Amino acid sequence: MEKIDVRKLELAAREQLRRTAIRMYKRGRSQASIAEELGLRRPTISAWVVREAALGAQGFKEQKRGRAEGTGRRLTEAQEARIKQDIVDRTPDQMKLRFALWSAQAVKAVIKQMFLIDLPIRTVRLYLARWGFTPQRPLKRAYEQRPAAVEKWLKEEYPAIVARAKAEMAEISWGDESAVSSVEHFPRGYAPKGQTPVLVLSQSKRARINLISAITNQGKMRFMLYRETLTARVLIKFLMRLIRDAGGKKVFLILDNLRVHHSKLVQAWLEEEENKKAIELFFLPSYSPELNPDEYLNGDLKARMSAGEPVRSDGQLQGKVLSHLRSLQKQPARIRSYFRHEKIRYAA
Repeated sequence: MEKIDVRKLELAAREQLRRTAIRMYKRGRSQASIAEELGLRRPTISAWVVREAALGAQGFKEQKRGRAEGTGRRLTEAQEARIKQDIVDRTPDQMKLRFALWSAQAVKAVIKQMFLIDLPIRTVRLYLARWGFTPQRPLKRAYEQRPAAVEKWLKEEYPAIVARAKAEMAEISWGDESAVSSVEHFPRGYAPKGQTPVLVLSQSKRARINLISAITNQGKMRFMLYRETLTARVLIKFLMRLIRDAGGKKVFLILDNLRVHHSKLVQAWLEEEENKKAIELFFLPSYSPELNPDEYLNGDLKARMSAGEPVRSDGQLQGKVLSHLRSLQKQPARIRSYFRHEKIRYAA
């Protein structure tokens, strides 16, 4: 019979087994017979009997094996607190380290830099897990983005737009452009492990359609499809549609800094007296797409295009895009949900 290794048992199970063995011994059983019946080694029974006799039933209790928690660590509590704070508050390049994010290698390097302690990478990962840090896919932010401009937009510029819109009974919309292609179709499909499925799409007959859209935090969505390149005239055509659909309200349209948005033709059109009363453009900080709620409409559309059957012609592509966008127009709650994202809540 294979003997039980008591070292691998849970604390409660080991304690119960010890009590059973001591009880059997006090009833007159021999150590050898107890060990045979319980599936243990005789020296284990002998050690329990000796310790119980020395310490008594109350004094001899099973203890958690191994090193006491918190002992034997290379970093002090103060050092751990300092590293955790730096990971939260600073980036590796601010610490003069050649890493983009806080990887285990970056944490290992900063520990060596600050405390001259060279920890094995496995130990670093144990520290990170103990601190509650997990590896995560980062949100992307353009290197060229200026944090001061973003802060000014959130604290000064956008609140001023809201105040003006309230005073002038205007409607605030966020606009953006996107494109959908027939080859942008990446659904998931089941296949035997190690045998990646193949999706057959035509590269020579690819279809593409462009989209310009605008949404409000009230759940309204307007869009226009076009085939040509986005030009000032195409943008003006969309602006005219926004004015017509606004029902007499002035439109405050917030856009990114695409060059065509600042074109002379667009600016001249906006300066016309009639248009000046009907619509006004505002611009997000440069390289800050995460502040534009309409980006989430684009993501919603791309996700829908990746579902269902792949499209193989211009007509199928346009039909699928129109179907989804018209469906969204009937779901204002879904449009409003874009504004729940942490980066967009300022506009809700």
